[in-house]
Amino acid sequence: MKKLTIIFLSLALMILGTASAALAKEPATPELTLEDVINMAVKNSLVLKSSELAKDQAWEARKDAADDVSLRPSGGGGAVNVAAESSFTKLMQSSTNYLTQSKSLQEAEKNIKLDAYQKYANILIAQESLKYAEIALEKEQMAERLAKISAQVGILSNPELVGAESTAQVSAAALQEAKENLDKAYVELNSLIGLWPEDRPVLQDDINFEKYTVPNINTEASRAETSSEALWKLEQLVSLQKMDLKYFSYGPGSGALNSYNIEKFDIDIAKYNLDDARREVRNAVFTLYKDIQANEEQYNKVDAAIKAKEETLRVARAKYDVGMATAMDIKTVEAELASYQTNLELLKYQHAILIANFKNLTGKALI
Repeated sequence: MKKLTIIFLSLALMILGTASAALAKEPATPELTLEDVINMAVKNSLVLKSSELAKDQAWEARKDAADDVSLRPSGGGGAVNVAAESSFTKLMQSSTNYLTQSKSLQEAEKNIKLDAYQKYANILIAQESLKYAEIALEKEQMAERLAKISAQVGILSNPELVGAESTAQVSAAALQEAKENLDKAYVELNSLIGLWPEDRPVLQDDINFEKYTVPNINTEASRAETSSEALWKLEQLVSLQKMDLKYFSYGPGSGALNSYNIEKFDIDIAKYNLDDARREVRNAVFTLYKDIQANEEQYNKVDAAIKAKEETLRVARAKYDVGMATAMDIKTVEAELASYQTNLELLKYQHAILIANFKNLTGKALI
């Protein structure tokens, strides 16, 4: 009994030791390009694995249905071959289901790639926001220190001191929030690409800002229609409804007397649904392109403001050198410039995300 107790305790210690080692795991810092992240997301996706199996299953069902077809129904009047009708219906349905599963797999892969791109960019956005939060806090802490000194010598009122302290506290809270947002961005990306939550991959690719122009927006809208898996599925539904009327009899002997006038409405309903979806896809292309153009206009405005603020900082430093400005003046202008620079970076990444969505919508590769 004593020997069993010792063995049990030894095993327990081994398990606890293994768990502790796992908990104490050092965060991994793999160097990853944007292409690496997209490829890892595709490889790690359980949705894609499930969709692939569903596609394979649909193919097997389609093969079974094809084996059962011995006679193609002619449609129209005359005697109805119920067995032929049934087996051919099953073949049509299984064939369409297989093609639909294939399209669903393509759609899922496109969405996974887009999600990976956006999560990559979200980390870059969070990193820029953190940089600015650190600069802003440094400026407010300097202002707080100066406020305390001024209050001690009686040249600053207590309410003004409280205001400076409160502003510094707000900046400290903003810095903490920026850190948490960066951690969250890493966790979301890691989950997508198969890394541990605590891992911190080092992203190797920045995303450059380049004006995005398309030669013909109507051509892009047509590309979006052609590449849309959702529209393809609705088109197949229209075809199926037409085939229902073409191949199957609705009259005496069919077991479906007077049903033709009812069933034919399904074609019009399917067509209206397709037309509505097609209109939405085209509108999405135009709207998204307008958003890209608006982003570019805002980017140019902020870029011009940065140049003006850089000149302001140059002048402030020159005044400081001759004793006409204080260190606080310099720090204030530096923080203002950092704010503009951060906004420019955020606009750059937002621009990239908009373009990625536009490419995804129009059936183009993201990178």
